[in-house]
Amino acid sequence: MFLKGKETPPRTIGLLTDFGVTDPYVGQVKAVLARKAPACPVVDISHRVEPFNVAQAGFFLASSYMHFPKDAVIMAVVDPGVGSDRRIVGVQIGERMLLAPDNGLLALALGNAWTEEVRAFDLTVAVEARGKVARTFHGRDVFAPLAAWIALGGEPGSLGAEIDPADLVAPGWARPSVKPGKAVAHVLHIDRFGNCVLSLEAGTLPAAGRVDLVSPAHGELAFTATYADMPDGKPGLLEGSQGFMEIAVNQRSAARQLGLSMGDRVEFAWEE
Repeated sequence: MFLKGKETPPRTIGLLTDFGVTDPYVGQVKAVLARKAPACPVVDISHRVEPFNVAQAGFFLASSYMHFPKDAVIMAVVDPGVGSDRRIVGVQIGERMLLAPDNGLLALALGNAWTEEVRAFDLTVAVEARGKVARTFHGRDVFAPLAAWIALGGEPGSLGAEIDPADLVAPGWARPSVKPGKAVAHVLHIDRFGNCVLSLEAGTLPAAGRVDLVSPAHGELAFTATYADMPDGKPGLLEGSQGFMEIAVNQRSAARQLGLSMGDRVEFAWEE
């Protein structure tokens, strides 16, 4: 059982999972939050992350957390290693607290948090603090009570040790390579329009007039400011609204046209 936190105004709790909406899992998580922190607003980022897709969840988190109130607590649970010896961690970016398994889910958020103070805590002890816990559902039995406790004033440092954020898991897909005239990244997400979101933050690539897609497909990409600026039926590259670069085709699916899938490694080249 967590000790009662100090009295503070209720904080917003954000939820991001791969639990879907057809099973009772999300409802059970929200029921725990309603019981333990009834005054805290709960905002869903998404529960339709592709099952086990940590990279997609990392993108959803990195592109969303800054839109929450500055003191929000965001619980991100895409956890293929649930019940194993993977850590449960909390990362404080400014005043916001992000809770997640230490499996790379936090890597992109940490990568774009350079303007704010960042602290990290190993909160794995929360599993033992909760008593009876289903080893296959830490989202309900560990993360939700932990999120409620912090939202009501619990101090992460009183529960677990502070750790170096640089020691958190950082998979290869979260570390794009950008060198003069070339770049390597991964497709993090394909949205409902067929736009391919890349692991390249907006502003990473020079705004060249043309960028060549070298692999896995081949073709010329027009570097544009908007979808409408793209040549008719031709793929282009632009800085998307979520803070990352996108490959897109105006009013068509870039993923279908170029044969791209989530997780693909993509290579670009351009003239300096």
